[in-house]
Amino acid sequence: MKHLIAISLFLGLHCTFSSSLYAHETKNAWEDKLLPLLQATSDTVFIDLKNDPDFKFANHLRWFQDPDLSLFGIKTQSGDLFIEPLFHQIESFVDNVSIVTFEGYQGAINDKGIVVIPYIYEELQTSSEDRIAFYEGGLWGFFSTTGDKIIPASYEFVGNFSEGLALASKDNLFGYINKQGKVMIPFQYEYASNFENGQAQVEVKFRAFTINKKGMKISN
Repeated sequence: MKHLIAISLFLGLHCTFSSSLYAHETKNAWEDKLLPLLQATSDTVFIDLKNDPDFKFANHLRWFQDPDLSLFGIKTQSGDLFIEPLFHQIESFVDNVSIVTFEGYQGAINDKGIVVIPYIYEELQTSSEDRIAFYEGGLWGFFSTTGDKIIPASYEFVGNFSEGLALASKDNLFGYINKQGKVMIPFQYEYASNFENGQAQVEVKFRAFTINKKGMKISN
């Protein structure tokens, strides 16, 4: 999962300008020099230029940093508070949900600013097909984008959902589960990939082949 460290981003942006430039810039350098780089249009602001240049808040929203708290929130274009400055990180909205971080723990908010997953988890993955993977007690499970714990943390590894199935592992073997957590293809592979166009690449005893979504071998 991508970690979008907002405060580090700010420091990273400083590094793209020479130190001599900043020695002569006023305290308004952020607004005069950096903000234009972040603004794509009058109603869209790019949040993470380094890792995700296509990440943006639409709907006339923009991020801001509280100078006293050094935390990030979101305001409307007119300056009205939309989401209070509560977070050290704010990730892109995917499936109308954003992963947020506070003091090293992650949670999620929806596009109305409501916390749907409390920020008490070691790691959350960006939503895929309305499922958010979470890491708890050394294992992975999945939330829905409304914050319901659909699949308990019981897997050593999980991938993104793709075509209704997610790659997962138990006892160091890979298989596939559906969005309700039902095992659709047993844990039997030493290597496996996500499904794409109805096919996935797997490996058993160093022999690689292609399977379909029913787990049937369709080619070597």
